[in-house]
Amino acid sequence: MSVSRVTRLVASAAGLALTLGVAIGGAAAITPHPRVVERTTDASPDGPVVVAIGDSIMEGHGLDQAQAWPALLAQEDDWRLTNLASDGSGFVTVGDNGDTFADQMVVAARLKPSIVLVSGSSNDLGQPDARIAQATQATILALRKLVPSADIVNVSPVWNDTVEPAQLATIDDDVVKAVASVGGETLRIGQPLAGLRDLLQDDDVHPTAEGQQRIAAAVQKQLSREPGRFDSVD
Repeated sequence: MSVSRVTRLVASAAGLALTLGVAIGGAAAITPHPRVVERTTDASPDGPVVVAIGDSIMEGHGLDQAQAWPALLAQEDDWRLTNLASDGSGFVTVGDNGDTFADQMVVAARLKPSIVLVSGSSNDLGQPDARIAQATQATILALRKLVPSADIVNVSPVWNDTVEPAQLATIDDDVVKAVASVGGETLRIGQPLAGLRDLLQDDDVHPTAEGQQRIAAAVQKQLSREPGRFDSVD
């Protein structure tokens, strides 16, 4: 790809992010220079390029990056993975790095992925339902414009060992609808950590290494329903 083409792509992505920020509640919805951290796992030189957009659970908070469930799947399924997930981020909520999922989406597009994993987040709990729905739809539509040929895959959000809050199900429904509207699909994995306090770290929020393994197994089970669906060479 030529330098000029790369420049145009980055400029286009930045423009979409600015437009998206205004659409979901003003320019402050997307910070000017968020620090989106890329965590890369090159499990295979010719496997599909996969990018993960999400929160601290997807990131593997408190653990080595290789212990996060996307990284576990990358090793098992020979993905070339970049995990952009970060602490505190959501579709509406700005995370610790100053990023929302919209910011992660812009970085994801630059990587030319063949698969984008995304998930709703408990970080948006307490935000108005209408605002979350609007931000979710706007983010997914913008993502599709930037990666027109990628598979966009929603993984249902993970909660802790207690009963899932009703609003988290609403958040997931928003992602399901948005992803379906752009031709993507949803992997419903249930709540792998329900009733299993020993699979959570001391904060009672983030999974232990064993908890991450349990999440990875739940996602893998859904992926296995369509053998070969996610192992094409990009």
